[in-house]
Amino acid sequence: MNDDFAMLSGLNNSFALEFPIHSDREHIFFCLDGWAEVEVNLIEHTISKNEMVLISQNQIVFHHTISDDFRFILFSYSKEILNEFVNDIRKYPPFFVIFRQRFPSIMLNESEAEQVLDYYNLMQKVAKNLTNVRNDYKRDSIKHLLSSLLVTIHWFADKNADKPTQVSRKQELVHEFFMLIFEHYKEAKDVTFYADKLCVSPKYLSTLVRKETDRTAKDCIDHYVILESRVLLNSSFTIQEISQQLNFPNQSFFGKYFKKHTGMSPLNYRKSR
Repeated sequence: MNDDFAMLSGLNNSFALEFPIHSDREHIFFCLDGWAEVEVNLIEHTISKNEMVLISQNQIVFHHTISDDFRFILFSYSKEILNEFVNDIRKYPPFFVIFRQRFPSIMLNESEAEQVLDYYNLMQKVAKNLTNVRNDYKRDSIKHLLSSLLVTIHWFADKNADKPTQVSRKQELVHEFFMLIFEHYKEAKDVTFYADKLCVSPKYLSTLVRKETDRTAKDCIDHYVILESRVLLNSSFTIQEISQQLNFPNQSFFGKYFKKHTGMSPLNYRKSR
């Protein structure tokens, strides 16, 4: 439906991501068979059969490895269409989309998985049956089915949720650190900046982050900057423009930084794509 809504189903070759991408839409991703190792905003996770993932706009998504038998369905919709029914779902607790070092997914049982497939088949049927009718009929029909699907997903998440786990202050700090990276990675690439924002010492912050993620705080910052660099290098921006966007002193400094973390220069990386 123009830029508002799309559905996709397929095998692993349909899911191929040769480089990280910025999600410019909202996505509901459902694994039918097999598995895939993916990364969403620094969190790596292996998706398996009957697992559902919600990917929000502006998140950086990348897959590492997928199985030969990997199959999926995908609902993709614009922020505009979401805003039209956001009040329908606002009151439901977003159990699996709250970022607390958790991957934004839930595992469904067979009955729940069948319901998701029922929605997919019904939405596909409606879209086909309304091919030659006025677009607002199709749009409204799909929009309300999508709203119903999201309400159902929240219900699944609610009833399948474990008893609430008490989040410690240390875990909260790590969560806040990641949120700050997503907000300030362009202008700040040193741990001290983030430690100051959190009112802790750089050493203490690094200890907490390593305990929760098995990465140093600096590694997390650099990893996100490199992901964003790779996204931009697959765009039409010049390398000079990219270095400016990422707030490096100059193109040469950006080139050395990128090569240090990837083993190749930005230009060679671009040529290899």
